[in-house]
This record gives sequence, C-alpha cells and structure tokens, in this order.
Amino acid sequence: MRRVVITGTGAVSPLGLTAQSLFDGLKAGQSGIDSIKAFDASSFPSQIGGSVPAFKTTDFVPKSYRKSTKIMARDIELAVVAADNAVRDAHLATRGVLEAFGGNVPDQTWFTPDPSRMGCNIGAGLICADLNELAEAMVRAANDDNSLNLARWGKSDDPATPSGMDALAPLWLLKYLPNMLSCHVSIIHDTRGPSNTITCQQASAGLALAEACRTIERGQADLALVGGGESLLHPMGLMRWTLLQMLNTTSNDRPQSACRPYDVAAAGTAVSEGAGVLVIEALEHARARGAHIYAEISGLASCAGGLPLGEVDDRGRPLAHVTRRALADAHLQPGDISLILPPASSVPRFDLSDALAMQTVFEKLPAITTGRGNLGDSGAATQALDLVAAAWMLERGQLCPTLNCDNPILDMPMVRGASRSAGIEHVLVAARSLAGQHAAVIFSRYQEE
Repeated sequence: MRRVVITGTGAVSPLGLTAQSLFDGLKAGQSGIDSIKAFDASSFPSQIGGSVPAFKTTDFVPKSYRKSTKIMARDIELAVVAADNAVRDAHLATRGVLEAFGGNVPDQTWFTPDPSRMGCNIGAGLICADLNELAEAMVRAANDDNSLNLARWGKSDDPATPSGMDALAPLWLLKYLPNMLSCHVSIIHDTRGPSNTITCQQASAGLALAEACRTIERGQADLALVGGGESLLHPMGLMRWTLLQMLNTTSNDRPQSACRPYDVAAAGTAVSEGAGVLVIEALEHARARGAHIYAEISGLASCAGGLPLGEVDDRGRPLAHVTRRALADAHLQPGDISLILPPASSVPRFDLSDALAMQTVFEKLPAITTGRGNLGDSGAATQALDLVAAAWMLERGQLCPTLNCDNPILDMPMVRGASRSAGIEHVLVAARSLAGQHAAVIFSRYQEE
C-alpha cells in the first residue's frame, strides 16, 4: 500500500477566498458570522449566517469555460474556486491552469499531471434551487387555491397555456445535481481518474478523502482532488435547519458570539457556506516532482450511528467507535494524538455527546480546537474546511484558538485565547452528519524513512 500525502490546499469560507485567509482568520480568532444579507431573513427565528466574500467565478476558470459558469449553482461555484486554489498551491499545471498561463508552465516547479491518473472526489449537499427561478414555474402550475397542479407543471401541448416546466431553462436541472461539483472541477482540470460524489452532509469530505486515498494506495491513481462544498445560506437551508431546531435564535443582535462550541452557554449554530479542497498524492509521486508536503494521511475510518435524522447517541458511542478505528488504521495509540478537531455543532445535546465520546477514548485528552465558532455550519463543506485547517496547523506547528468557548463543558481542554506554537505530530479530524454518518481522519507530520 502506497503512502499518501497532502500537497495542496484550497478553501473559500466566510473568512476569505484562500486557505491562507482561513488559517489567518482562525489564528486571529476572527468571526465570519453576521446578519444574513443574501436575502430577507427577518421572518426567520435565526437571522444570522456565514457568507463567503464576493467573488467572480469567471476569474477562477479558463476563458474557454466561462460560459459554463451560467449553469453553476452557488455550491458549484464555491467548489470550483477552492479547487483552483488547491491546484495552484500544489503547482499542478492542469488543463485549467495551463490555459491561464498561455499554454506554458511558468517555471520548473510546476508539474503537468497525467489526467488518466488523477481523480476527483468532492462531497456535496442537497443543492437548493434558486427560488426566483422557480417562482414563475410554480405560479403557472398552481391551482386556484395555490396547491400544485402536476398536470400544469408537466409539458403542455397548448401554446396558449404554457406549463410550469416551460418557464425553466433547458439546462436548469444541471445546476442542481449534487454531482455537478465534481463534474465541473474534473472538466476544468481534466481529471480522468477515479471520481465520485459523496452526499453525507458534514461527513462528506472525510468520506470523499477516504475513497480517493484508497484508490491511490492501491495504485489506481497518483493524485486526486478531494473535499466538499455547500451553501446553506438560502431560505430553504435556513428553513430546514430551523425545523431541525439546530440554530441559535437568541443572538440575532450579536451574531459574532452566537456559535459557542462546547461552551456551557451554547444555544445552537448558524447556517453558513464554503468549500475546502485538498490535493492528495502518492508519496513517491510527490517526491519525484519535488512537491511541498503538508502532511501524511495516516488513518481513515467511517461508521453510521443508526439513529433517526437529527438524533444523537447520548453517550457518543458512534464517534468513539470511529475514532478507535481511525487510530487502529494509523497504528497509533490515543496518547499519540496531539490535537483534535471534533464535530463541534454548538448544539448542546450534540456537544455533550462529542465530549463523552472523546473522554471514553482518551485517558487524557489532547488539545481540542474547532472553527465552528468562526464559521458556523456549512454542511458538506464543514469537515472539508476542518481538514484544510488541520493540515495548516500541523505543518505550521500552530494551534488556533476556539472562538466563543469561554466555559468548556466537562472541563474539555479547548485551545482558548491567543494562538500558540506547539509540537503537533498527529491530528484527528472527526465529523458527524445529521443523519448519523461519521468520518474520522488522522493527519501525521510527514517524516522521510
């Protein structure tokens, strides 16, 4: 089995449009949570969220691909920007990057990968259709009492009475399929190796990483783009999370202090958006091209909790189980872990479950940190951003503080206050979806043997 390492990172988050801005914002304890401005949220109990700074998607794709941005939903745009970041950080002269350079690599540090040996595994969520696009279609298909008339929604044979579907563009559906994140990224960068889309909410990125990592270990690919992206910052996302009772509804006047992971005053999270993408690579391939190595991927595990949507095991048994499996995969003991980035939902019943799980596995808990106080919850992007942050903290030997955790539950050893330097050897990044999927990943400091 080949060793697999991380050679590139990319991120877009409420803290900025690069992995560097994500790390710098976490390190400085900045908050990306504010009042929602993307739409009128005044009628919702929670009116706060994490919005990615404005950008033009056309700035991150080749000129020949700019027309395709018209059929990109917000989630796709976020993933495309993060992937562009990651590919450039890894100095990979993919088709998309080569066109930006006029067809020639700028210097010998850039490497042109074999497209057939490069995969693309990106986690995605349930992409919400733009309500403005649907409005006319729904009006056409409505009965007099505003209920949906399926006959009026379907194709009409009478030009005088157009159907609901007639109001939608022919390629409308291609904006809202979850696999479109990996589709667009793979087309732009010409990745023709093993690819897939994982739709397991917050655990998507860890599961995508595991699948891509195994294909490289088995020799089916040399590199892969992996991660996740999603935007929950729209009326349907806000409504779903409101109905699940996951959101903080008491801090609309102080959004930056709303998300309080593992704090005794935690009262729910905030919807957010973002994307994180890693370039992972077989070690010998990375060495041969002289790539910069952030970390080695040493442990991977997954499991399902088996509980209904939105429920959590009150003793944290699934999280404890997946953590032990990741440790076994990495051939490590609990005491070898230097830092944990846990699920951290800022919802009391979930946070307590996490804490009990970690205390079950670790006789003495290592340092714990999370960016949930800074970023809120961005669905399939949640663990992806954690993985990017973990790679940076490990490589830089820097512990970023946990924002808004002033009084940790069960005396958890949260990193608080200012960031600090530390000798970090192994980092555990764990995630849990609302449907009970769990993904645990261990990154280790790269050491030549």
